[in-house]
Amino acid sequence: MRADIDPGTRVLSAFLAPAEALKARIEETIAEHGLSYPWWIPILSGVGQLGAVIAALSLRDALLPPNLLAVAVLFLVVVPAAMMIVGKKHLPHWAETLAALVAAWLLLANHVTGDRTFDVAPALLAVVTAEVVARDGVRNGLIVACVSEAMLVATEIGPGLAGLPVHIVDIWLGFVIGYTLRWQMRALEAERAAREGEYARATLAERERIAREIHDLVAHSLSVTLLQITGARHALRDLDANVPGDIADVDDALADAERVGRQAMADIRQTVSTLADGPEPTEALPGGADIGSLVAQMKGAGLSVQYAEAGDPHRLAQATGLGLYRIAQESLANIAKHAPTSTARVQFEVTNQQAHLVVRNALPVGVVTDGRGSGLAGMSARAEQLGATLAAEAVDGDWLVDVRVPLRERNGLLSCPLKVRKLAW
Repeated sequence: MRADIDPGTRVLSAFLAPAEALKARIEETIAEHGLSYPWWIPILSGVGQLGAVIAALSLRDALLPPNLLAVAVLFLVVVPAAMMIVGKKHLPHWAETLAALVAAWLLLANHVTGDRTFDVAPALLAVVTAEVVARDGVRNGLIVACVSEAMLVATEIGPGLAGLPVHIVDIWLGFVIGYTLRWQMRALEAERAAREGEYARATLAERERIAREIHDLVAHSLSVTLLQITGARHALRDLDANVPGDIADVDDALADAERVGRQAMADIRQTVSTLADGPEPTEALPGGADIGSLVAQMKGAGLSVQYAEAGDPHRLAQATGLGLYRIAQESLANIAKHAPTSTARVQFEVTNQQAHLVVRNALPVGVVTDGRGSGLAGMSARAEQLGATLAAEAVDGDWLVDVRVPLRERNGLLSCPLKVRKLAW
C-alpha cells in the first residue's frame, strides 16, 4: 500500500510531521496552564520577540558577526522557547518573563547611534507585556508594564528622552492587546460553559421525558393487566366447571390481559421510535380524542369509571392532547393500583378558552396521600410543559386530579400558549 503513495505526498507528509508535532506540543502546554488560546498565539508572541531582538541587534551592529551581546540576548530569548517546544519541562512563567526583561535591558543599555525613536528594542517589552497580560492576568501585566517603563526611563536619561513617549505608548499598546486577548478568551470560555450547561440540561430534560413516557405506558398497561388477572383469579376461585359461561369469562379475562400486554409492547416500541431521531412513526400518538377510549378500556378491565365529555377534543393540538391523555392515563392507573374497588369519575371539557380535565375517585380507608411519587411528578412536569395549572390532592374524602390548560387558536387548532405558568397546588 505504501508503494502506491505519490513521492510528492510522502515528502509533504515528512515536511508537515514536525509542524504537527510542534502544534500538538504547544496545545498541550497551553492546556497545562489552564488557557484556551489558539496554538498560533504563542507562535506569534515568540516570533514577535525574536524579530524585535534580531532587528535591535542589527541596529547595534551586533548581529553580524555576533558579539557577546548578541549571544547573551539570543540565549535569554531563544532557550526558554526551545525548552517549551522540545523539552518535557519548561521554565516557569516568571522565569521566562524575567529572561525576556533582562534581554531587553541588555539591548536598551547598549544605545543605538542616531535617533532612538526608531529603536525596536522597546518593542520586545511591548510583546512581553502583551504576553504576560494575556497569560497571567491584568495584575501581573501591570507589574511588567511598570517595570518596562522604569527600564525605559533609566536607559533614556543619559542620551536624552526624545524617544521615550513613543516607546511608552508602545508598551501600553501591548498591554491593551494582551487584555483584549484575555477578555476574548474568558468570553469564549463562558460561552462554551453556557453551551455545555445547556446541553446537560437538554439531555436531562430528554431523559426525564423518555422516563415519563415509558412510565405512563408501563403503569397503565400493568394496571389494566392486573385488573384482568384479578378478575380471572376471582372467576377461577368461583369456577363451576359445569357452567360454560364461567370458563368463557376466565378465558376472556386472560385474553384481554394478553392483548393489553401485546399492545403495551407495541406502544413502548412506538414511543421509543418517536422519541429517537428518526422517521415519523407510522401510527399517530394518542390525544385528547382518545381519552374516551382509554376510559372504555379501563372499564373493560373491571374498573368502575363514569365518563362525561363536552366540546370537541379533536380541535386540540397534538402536544396538548397527548399531555392531557397521559395525565388521564396516569390518574386511572393510580386508581387501579390504589383503589381498584372505588368508582372513578372522569370529566373532560374543551372550550375556546381552556381544556379542563377532572379525574376523581373515593379514597379507600387507610390510604396515605402524601402527594409524592414518580407518577404525580410526571403529571406535574406535563402540566408545566403545557403551561397548565394542576391540582392533585384529597378533597372531601376523594382524590382529585384537576388540570386546566389555557388555549388559544392557531391554524384551526387549540393549543396551549408559549408562556409557562407556575403550578398551582
